[in-house]
Amino acid sequence: MLLRILLLIILLLVLPDTYIYLMYIRRWTKRFWPRLLWFVPSFVLAIAAAAIISSNDMKAEHQAWVSIFMYVFLALCAPKALFMLFDGIGQGINGMVTGGAKTRDGYDCIFVRIFRIIGMALAMFAFALLTLGYFVGRHYYVIHQQTFYFPDLPKQFDGYRIAHFSDMHIGTLRDGHDKDVKTMVNLINAQHCDAILFTGDLVNHESCELDGFRRDLSKLHAPDGVYAVMGNHDYSMYLDYADEKDREADVKELQRRVRSYGWNLLLNEHRILRRGNDSLVIAGVENDGLPPWPSLGDLPKTMKGLKRSCFTILMSHDPTHWRRNIIPQTSIQLTLSGHTHAGQFKVFGWSPVALRYREWSGAYNEGNQILNVSDGIGAVLFPFRFGAWPEVSVITLRRTKSKLH
Repeated sequence: MLLRILLLIILLLVLPDTYIYLMYIRRWTKRFWPRLLWFVPSFVLAIAAAAIISSNDMKAEHQAWVSIFMYVFLALCAPKALFMLFDGIGQGINGMVTGGAKTRDGYDCIFVRIFRIIGMALAMFAFALLTLGYFVGRHYYVIHQQTFYFPDLPKQFDGYRIAHFSDMHIGTLRDGHDKDVKTMVNLINAQHCDAILFTGDLVNHESCELDGFRRDLSKLHAPDGVYAVMGNHDYSMYLDYADEKDREADVKELQRRVRSYGWNLLLNEHRILRRGNDSLVIAGVENDGLPPWPSLGDLPKTMKGLKRSCFTILMSHDPTHWRRNIIPQTSIQLTLSGHTHAGQFKVFGWSPVALRYREWSGAYNEGNQILNVSDGIGAVLFPFRFGAWPEVSVITLRRTKSKLH
């Protein structure tokens, strides 16, 4: 797997460089050193990629280097790849239409020039977008206000407010942005919600990413408590362990730390909140995703001892669980998920992640059952966000006819 990733990175570096060299660099200069220097940045990045992959830099202490590498790699590679693609289209059309002929004064034909300009414009846009998303977008925290209406919401919980956040990926913040954790905690606490619900992926790969964050994470507070479930990244599934018992021990250590913060970690469990004679259930399942993600959710165990008609808010990290199991097996009114990050990129309300997930951002409903998918508050692998800004959803529950707002 890692070897395939390395080969893909090298391919993405070599192809644009070779194309631009053959089409332009060698025409502009015949001097050896300027030609050689053209390939140096990609050569250095290829060596860096090999070093990162060979040393298994998924580990917490190396997250900063991974983040920096991803930005430099994409900021260098993506613009050149876009230019190569569109310039190549122009060259191809020119070859088919004119046989590759130039104008009388020696300039390229109109097809080549139009597509070259498009390629250059897109290359500059890609560089600007990546830079903005890396330096600004990842810190542009937003509050998403939502109101959900349910005909069977207990009267005493009419107006109940929930802060829903997901996918903190705290290891990514170890690239010099540790203070962002305090910013996140203060932002969530400032909403003064009745309960705070976190839907998984606290870390990237291992529990030691949480070192140094206990003080901040312990300050997260709400009158009815802080509740959490585990996401796929919280099961240490992306690191190689010589002994499977070491992986299990790391998962147990993460669970211990989460509970030490005063959070209620729900592993196929539920809690009942009471106001007068009314009650509301907060339930949480372990991650239940499609392969290769862990599928450990147990809905019967989670809901054991509860009446089918009780009003329930279920936390399930992976949104595909809602349509696969939650809708057909339960009457759970509100499900909260994360996982998709909305691709960490959204333009005009659309993200490429929509090609993979039917429910991937915001609210969806089937009858009186609602799913809310958080865009997440952190970033994984590449600390970048554009359009799909890091968010906290503030959900207000209302008792009336069923509809979404």
